[in-house]
Amino acid sequence: MKNIEKFKRDRLPFFSALGFGLLAYGFCMLNKIPVGDDLNPLGLFGKGATTESGRYGLELLRLVMPDASMPWIYGLMSILMLSAAVCMIVRLFEIKSPVLQVLLAGVFVSFPAEAGTMLYMFTAAPYALALLLTVTGVWLFAAEKKSRWLTAPLLIGFSCSIYQGYLSIAASFCVIRMIVLLCRSERTALAVFREGVKMLAMLLASLALYGLALLGASKLLGFPLLGEVINEKQSFPLRFLVVYSSWAKTLLQGRFGYVPNAVSRVMHFVLLLVIAAAMLAQLRKKGEVSSLLLAGLCLFLYPLSCYCLYLLADNSYIHSLSLYSFASLYVLCAALLDEWETPTALTLRRVSSAALALILCVNIYYANALYLRYYLRFEELKSFYTVLLTRAMDTPGYSEGDRLAIVGGVPALTYDIDQHFTDAPLSLPSLELGSTAYAEYIIKEYLGCDIPFASEKEKARLETDDMPVYPYDGSVQKKDDLIVVKFSTKEGNA
Repeated sequence: MKNIEKFKRDRLPFFSALGFGLLAYGFCMLNKIPVGDDLNPLGLFGKGATTESGRYGLELLRLVMPDASMPWIYGLMSILMLSAAVCMIVRLFEIKSPVLQVLLAGVFVSFPAEAGTMLYMFTAAPYALALLLTVTGVWLFAAEKKSRWLTAPLLIGFSCSIYQGYLSIAASFCVIRMIVLLCRSERTALAVFREGVKMLAMLLASLALYGLALLGASKLLGFPLLGEVINEKQSFPLRFLVVYSSWAKTLLQGRFGYVPNAVSRVMHFVLLLVIAAAMLAQLRKKGEVSSLLLAGLCLFLYPLSCYCLYLLADNSYIHSLSLYSFASLYVLCAALLDEWETPTALTLRRVSSAALALILCVNIYYANALYLRYYLRFEELKSFYTVLLTRAMDTPGYSEGDRLAIVGGVPALTYDIDQHFTDAPLSLPSLELGSTAYAEYIIKEYLGCDIPFASEKEKARLETDDMPVYPYDGSVQKKDDLIVVKFSTKEGNA
């Protein structure tokens, strides 16, 4: 009976997240949209520098989640795990309002960071599992479950071993929990402060467990410890400055694509105003100066908790997939407004619900526009390379065994599909799709042509200064046993 009651409690946020997830990512799940490392349909690229970058858990998950890119299977697995994570969030902050549950489920599961992650289908499901483990760890600790000092650090530590970026979700949820306890509970500021110290200790224990496992794995397998991932270029004061400036730029300039257009930006500022008003009203009613001061400190630390990854990782490793924690802003808003029954609360709840609904609509539209953009871009590239192959094989003297040598960087396509998409772009961890680094995979895996390619050493010896740039006459020539195609200068090779 207990399990049935739990299912009844979770079914609204679960199925809401599932439905909105399918609306946002259905196009991506029903089509193969090649981007970067996911370009190879069989996942032969692998998951990149897993062990070297400290993601040994991602390496272990290959045993149950192979690298093959399967949009429908891994996409559905991801949405199901994200839906379960939403249920954990609803439990963690005891959000009972059906409207807030539905809207929170929608904005969290459709967050643009996940839209970007879905483009890398061979890692989408492991990353969703990492997010679920993180949220579950915080929930277990906050619910004061038995052995919470062991289970929570283990779950969050293993989540870090899959993808370190989700540590910031745990940190931001801990800060939000302190704010909510100060505003919605009868606990004193001292009691909440003590709870905050315990949560900080739990986060440090999670990092310690992750670090110990990482050190052991490094010694056992003999790979470098984190390599160039650690931020060693910036002083700590500068890192703190980068944290707050990046969080502000996310709101003001659309950095990372989390706030992709003007409508979303206005609605986010509305949420910030609602959060401020709700905190002030509830803290004033409580009437404790110490609670007000501690809440102000928590609010100051909140952006730091969201983007704490900047304190640890080199900035070049931080991109749109890394900072899902920005979505905790919606959790903070919903948690503050739930079960607060005053005329002011009713007004703020209506305003925030309208803002969340508009953000949800923008997110779903943005995800589908993003996938359409990459889908059309790849169709364009396939046509481009089909014509190129035809010209290469029609080159006078072309014979069996001739190798294709593409010289230069990203080709200038005659029509730029990107001009139709004006929302703030995601920053993805890969080369431009049109880069010649991907030419061989497109030609072999998607066009089915097993033409051999010249090595980099062979291309470096070529003299192409007298050749015009593709697609003009003379840009495709046979030189010895190479069919040379010149996109641009050698220095532009990508």
